[in-house]
Amino acid sequence: MSLEHEHKILVTGGSGFLGRSVIRMLLERHPHWKISTLDIRPPEQHVDVQLDRVMLADIRSERRVKAAFGGYHPDLVIHTAGVVPARAFRYSTRDADWQHVKAVNYDGTRNVLLATMASGCSRFVYTSSVTAIIDDLDNDYHYMDESVPLGLAKLHYGKSKGMAETFVMSPEHAEKGLKACALRPCTNLGPDDTQVISLLHDCIAKGETNFIVGDGNNLYDWMYIDNAVHAHILAAENLLTTETAAGEAFFITNQEPAYFWDFLMFVWAQFGHRPAFQVHVPVALAMVVAFLLEWVSWALGLPTTLDTGSVKDGIRTQYASNEKAIHILGYRPIVGLSEGVVRTCEGYKRQLAAKARRE
Repeated sequence: MSLEHEHKILVTGGSGFLGRSVIRMLLERHPHWKISTLDIRPPEQHVDVQLDRVMLADIRSERRVKAAFGGYHPDLVIHTAGVVPARAFRYSTRDADWQHVKAVNYDGTRNVLLATMASGCSRFVYTSSVTAIIDDLDNDYHYMDESVPLGLAKLHYGKSKGMAETFVMSPEHAEKGLKACALRPCTNLGPDDTQVISLLHDCIAKGETNFIVGDGNNLYDWMYIDNAVHAHILAAENLLTTETAAGEAFFITNQEPAYFWDFLMFVWAQFGHRPAFQVHVPVALAMVVAFLLEWVSWALGLPTTLDTGSVKDGIRTQYASNEKAIHILGYRPIVGLSEGVVRTCEGYKRQLAAKARRE
């Protein structure tokens, strides 16, 4: 199948951080393709007018997803829709939080995939996550590759992503003709990010920039949003042509693992903040303090600002190999990490300025 064909592409989660960027790049790279979106929220007006279809549906509802697909037969679906638990919810152990995350990330993916196959579409790009592997917090992952098995993730997000990836990539679906691949991007940064960069910026106001937990020698993967988008486009192009990515999962990063605490220092420097001094806090002490703060927060009914989960996350090593994505997809980052951080922080400064004007 040629890329010059007028393909019909559906992007779920098209109003989200990743999804709207995927749509933007698709429109730029393949202006002759007919791009549609399915989301619980409509896209911005300037995007809406460029789309073939705008389908509004909550992916948690099998009935509504089926209705949205009624009479629509895409050539390929890029499924980016999902929920990412942020801040205190990132390390939550509450069953109610798990049920919410599972309903969107697993049940929602199931509903979208079944509707895709029922429509006659056999090509599917699934946005999984590196957390499908690393969300156990008790292990380090040095230059991991796709041979590391799923199933160890305990945190809600990674667990839900792993379950959904297993469902999408099941041999049963492949036997029915599905050509699917899964992308596992690491933590994304970008000018429109409202989660990661705000959390790091808050450390300045909270006076938390003077402390390094552990020895500070743990490497960590981050990536700029355009690189994640680029990988999605390459995956879609592959499934529409050679199909060599079918049945495969791929780690996607900036290929620039950085020391976790050095990375934070670089982010803070973009806002003119440089800690006058830094103190290394022993891991055991940090865990005791975090444990006590968890109980205090629980007793007062307040969200946690520091917990054992965030301590474990900040002291471990996790970075991945991109060799498989390079070999099969031809993936290479198109924006370097330092440039990506600068762009991200400039975007957050604009968000802060807009908020100040509103207030």
